[in-house]
Amino acid sequence: MPLPTDYWTRPIYAENKGWWQVADNWLMQCYNTPIRDFCVTTAFAPYTSAPESPHILWTKQIIFGGIAGGPFGDKKYYTGLSYEQFYTPLILEGRIIYVEHPPTSGVDVFGTRCIDLYTGEDIWFIEGASIDFAQIYDIENPNEHGLIAHLWDVSGPVANTTAEIYDAFTGRYLFTITNITWGGLQRFAAGPTIFGPKGEILSYYLDNVNNRMILWNSSLAIHRAFPWIGGEVGEIYSPGMGAVVDGRLGVQWNVSIPDLPGNPSISVIGEGYILAQDRVPVQQPGQYSSQFIYIDVAFDAKTGEMLWTHNRTLYQAYLRRPMVISEGKYVMMDEAELRLHCYDIRTGEELWVSDSMPSGWDIFTYQIHIAYGKVYTTSYSGHVYAYDLNTGELAWDFYMGNAGKETVYGSWPTYNGFTIADGKIYIANDEHSPDSIAWRGGKLWCLNATTGKLIWSISGWLRNPAIADGYLTALNYLDGKVYTIGKGPSATTVYVERDVIPLGSTVLIKGTVLDQSPAQPDTPAVAKESMSAWMEYLHMQKPCPQEVKGVPVDLYAIYPDGSYKYVDTVTTEPLAGGIYGLAWTPPMEGTYTIIAVFNGDESYGSSSAGTILHVTAAPPEAPSPATPEQIEQISQQVTPLQETVQTMQTIQMVIIVVIVVLLLLVAYDIYINRKMIK
Repeated sequence: MPLPTDYWTRPIYAENKGWWQVADNWLMQCYNTPIRDFCVTTAFAPYTSAPESPHILWTKQIIFGGIAGGPFGDKKYYTGLSYEQFYTPLILEGRIIYVEHPPTSGVDVFGTRCIDLYTGEDIWFIEGASIDFAQIYDIENPNEHGLIAHLWDVSGPVANTTAEIYDAFTGRYLFTITNITWGGLQRFAAGPTIFGPKGEILSYYLDNVNNRMILWNSSLAIHRAFPWIGGEVGEIYSPGMGAVVDGRLGVQWNVSIPDLPGNPSISVIGEGYILAQDRVPVQQPGQYSSQFIYIDVAFDAKTGEMLWTHNRTLYQAYLRRPMVISEGKYVMMDEAELRLHCYDIRTGEELWVSDSMPSGWDIFTYQIHIAYGKVYTTSYSGHVYAYDLNTGELAWDFYMGNAGKETVYGSWPTYNGFTIADGKIYIANDEHSPDSIAWRGGKLWCLNATTGKLIWSISGWLRNPAIADGYLTALNYLDGKVYTIGKGPSATTVYVERDVIPLGSTVLIKGTVLDQSPAQPDTPAVAKESMSAWMEYLHMQKPCPQEVKGVPVDLYAIYPDGSYKYVDTVTTEPLAGGIYGLAWTPPMEGTYTIIAVFNGDESYGSSSAGTILHVTAAPPEAPSPATPEQIEQISQQVTPLQETVQTMQTIQMVIIVVIVVLLLLVAYDIYINRKMIK
C-alpha cells in the first residue's frame, strides 16, 4: 500500500501496513531519552515524517508572552529558558501531553494536560501529576497480542523510586510501582533510562559505593506481580487497578563491577553499550581554568560487565557529554581547542580529531548529535557544522547570517537542542538567560541534513520541538504561544457565472482555494515560497507581504458524451482572497460537469469541487450584410429593370387617361340624349 502524502490524522487504520515509515510517536522529551533541559538536549526521530514548510496548523496561548507595554517599555515576559522550560511535549497517537508548572519553578507543577495534535483542543487534565514520559508496551504472549500505552509519573530518590502509572487515553490513574532501583532521569546527558526492545522501561543504576551495576525492568515487575492464575509468569498482562507493585520484582540482574576511578555516572546507552563518565579537575600553577581528566568507562548493556576504561585529558569539556552512540562511535567536544574528538565505543580508542572550529563563539558548542553518518553541531557562532562520522572531515557549514548589532555574537546564537527527523535538522535561535528586551531576527531553521541547504525558516524562538506524524510542536518564547507546524486541510470551490449558455458562448469559471487549518480558517492558501512571510503576517504582527504567490488549480470537464478532459491550470491570487478564474468556451451542446482540483503540496492536503454547466443549441444565424461587390452587381441588374418599369408605368398612365376620357365622353353622350328626349 502506498505511503500517505495527503493530509491525514490518527488513528491509522490497522490495514494500512507500511505507514510506520512516516508515522511515529514522541514518548520521551528527547524522543528516546527522558529529560530535555535548557541545553544538551538534541534529539533524533528516525521514523517519522516532518514538516516540509513553515505552515502553521494551530496556535495556543499557554503563558503570558511578548511585550507588556506601558511603563515596562520593550521588556517581554519571563521566558523560563534559563531553567523552567514551560513546554516539553510528548506526542502519543495524535495527542500532545505536557506538564504545566508555575512561571518560576520547574519542580512544582499544576498538573499534566493533554491536547489534540491537529487542533490544540483540550482532551483531559490530571491535577497535580507530573508525567515524565509515555510508554507503548508490546504484549506478545500466548493469550494476548498488541500494544498498551501508559504514562509514567516518577518521583523519589534514586535507587528507591516510586512511579505512578496512568492510562494514556483517558488520563486516569491505574497503579503504582514502589521500591524501584532507578538509575534516574539524567540531566545534560542521555542518561540511564531507556526503552527496551518491546517498549519496556529499562533503568540502569550504577552504584559506585557498593561497586554494583543493577538493571531494572518494568515488564518483569508487572508480570511477576500479576501472574496468571494457574499459568506461567508472563502468560497474561493484567496489572490490577489501584494496585501497589513492589518494584524489587523488576530487578533483572544485579552484578558486581570493579572499583572505578572517580565517581562516574551513566551518560548514554546505545548499541548494546553503557558509557559512564566523570571528570576530575587538575589545576596547574598560573592556569586560569582547570584542565580536566575525563574518565570514560564502558559496560556491556546486556550483562553489566565492564569492558574498558580510559582517562582522557581535555581542557574544559563542561556539559559536553555525548547524547548518542551511533555506528559504534561517540563524540565529545574540547572547548579549549574547539575540536571534536571521536571514540570507538567497542575499545575506547580515539578515532579522529576534527580541525578547530573557526569562531571563538564555537566555545559554546553544547549541542552534538550523530545521524545519517554525520556529526552535527551548533553553538553561539550562528554556524551549523556537519562532519563525516568516519573521517572527521567537515561535510558542510551553514551560516545563519550577520545579526548586526542585534546580538553581541555577530550572528544569532543557538543554545537549545536541535531536532533531527526525516532527513532534516530543525534548529532554533535562543540563548541562556536572555535579556528582558529581546533581540530581533531569531528563527526556527529547517536544513537539509545531507547538504546543509536551507529548506525554510520562520520567525520565533521555537526551541526544543517534538516531531511526530509530520508535525512539529514548540513554544514560541516571543509570544507565549505553542505553534504546531505541518500540513493542514484545504477547501476548493468552483462555480460559473452563467450555468446555461448557448453553444459558442464563453463562460467564466471562478473559485477559491482556502486554508482550513484551525490557526487561520478560510484564509487564502499560498505557495511554499511565500509561506514564511504569510504566516508571520497572520500570527506575528509582521507587515503583509506585497507579493504572495498562490497555488495551482487544475480544471477538468466531463463532457456530455462522458469523456473526461483536462481544461487548463490556473493559479490563485492570495491578496485577492484566494480567487482564480478562467474564460472557457465549451465546444458542444449538452450538460458539462466542471471540476476544480487542488492537488495539495507541502503545506496543504488536497481538495476539489465541482459545478454543472448546460450548453443549449445555437440561435439561428442572422443574414449577413451585402458586400460592395454584391451591391454593385445587383445595382447593374436593377438599373435596366428600373427603365422598363418606368416605361410601363407611363403606358399605364396613358391607358388610364384614355379610359377616363372615353368614360367621360360616354357619360356626356348619355346625358345629351336623355335631355333631347325630354
